[in-house]
Amino acid sequence: MPVTRYYGRRRVSPFLGVVQVIEVEEARAISVDGRRWQLQLLSLEAMAEQVWGNIGPRDIRRRWFIYGSCESTDAIERIPVNPLVGDPSQHPALPGLLGALAQRPELPFVLQDDYEAWSCNAAGEPVALIDTALPGEERSSVNGADWRSLPGMAEGFHSISSYPAEHGLIPGQALEQLVNRAGRSGRLQWFRRNPGQDGAVLPELPWRSNWPVQAQQALFDDYTAHLAPYLLTLPHLATELRDRLEASAVEQYEVVDAIYALIPAVIDVERMEVARVKARLARE
Repeated sequence: MPVTRYYGRRRVSPFLGVVQVIEVEEARAISVDGRRWQLQLLSLEAMAEQVWGNIGPRDIRRRWFIYGSCESTDAIERIPVNPLVGDPSQHPALPGLLGALAQRPELPFVLQDDYEAWSCNAAGEPVALIDTALPGEERSSVNGADWRSLPGMAEGFHSISSYPAEHGLIPGQALEQLVNRAGRSGRLQWFRRNPGQDGAVLPELPWRSNWPVQAQQALFDDYTAHLAPYLLTLPHLATELRDRLEASAVEQYEVVDAIYALIPAVIDVERMEVARVKARLARE
């Protein structure tokens, strides 16, 4: 009997919350907000990798392609696909995927990427989360990989910390410099977030929360507040920390409303509902 998997996993380096995944054999649906789903199918035939100028050897294998996106299975927005994949509407995995999507359980799905790759300092202390893996999934060696603070040019993030200006950097670059310098003095290490075992020594946030210099601490405090809506999607936060994050997150009411379905617990329901009302009024 075909197996359907529903799970969540984190979006890391840069951290942008969690993604929801529905998997059936040869098909999957992915959502970053719990509303809109991207439908992906595995090509029935092996396809050559596209390379610049078609020069050099090309890997030939079955590849994932995007069939379309939807908020409900009766309103799918199709996108053009490579003719080599044939008629995707006749793909044998499509009906099963649409059925699994229509019958999905309540959001958010349980996070299953329990294995975490952390950049550690010389003392072996976790500094920042670089990668995650599902049980049974290959854990790639990402030694030397730099941690990223924010996508693109990190527009929109500001900090009162003096650290960026003192080093001639914008705040996002300053964050990355701090983390990556600390990580280069140590090594990458895989842990499993399991209460009572490795998880007991891992930070609640995807980065260390205590920094030795006041200006560095102020920079990371501002960064944490900036990403507060996305951090609320993490299920393992202590009540006090979640409360502080909610207080910061409601300032970004449009983001809170957009990903509200993926927040597993709420401390102050009224506070969060006010933020969602503000978001709805802003859209009118």
